[in-house]
Amino acid sequence: MKENKPPNIPSPKDLPVDLRKIMRFFPSAVTVVTSILPSGEQFGLTVSAFSSLSLEPPLVLICIRNESNATRLFKESMKYCVNILAENQRPIAETFSMAGEDTRFVGLRYRPGKTGCAMIDDTIGYIDCKIVKIVKAGDHHIFVGEAVDVQAEKKEPLLYIDRHYVKLEKEGPA
Repeated sequence: MKENKPPNIPSPKDLPVDLRKIMRFFPSAVTVVTSILPSGEQFGLTVSAFSSLSLEPPLVLICIRNESNATRLFKESMKYCVNILAENQRPIAETFSMAGEDTRFVGLRYRPGKTGCAMIDDTIGYIDCKIVKIVKAGDHHIFVGEAVDVQAEKKEPLLYIDRHYVKLEKEGPA
């Protein structure tokens, strides 16, 4: 009699799928997501994993690595403001992508939004949100935010692709 053995199923570490191989070529707008704790302490970080989710109700989402200190801080603050950066705001993106919260807001021009989160000046716009749902998904947490205020101005965006910040190159009329 033949023994029935389960098929060899590779562990996730053995799977040959690495999303970074393709996602690095997917351009994304660069955002700086800010928040404020009940103590008044501000925090923020550069986020490329941002998306619109629903128009009714007005929902957006951000994805933050599980091991990031920001994951714990967003759970505590329960609010955030997505600041969509203009093409000339690369220094802000770089500042908010570095380790250490202490100096990120030094010299930054901003004002508090309806939630108290920092709305950075001269951006394309912002989406000020209260967090309505948190979902752990793989190695990230998804923070769903309901917009309480939005503002937008037509400007050229700062983009990120293949580990580089880039600007749009305009073509002639279509």
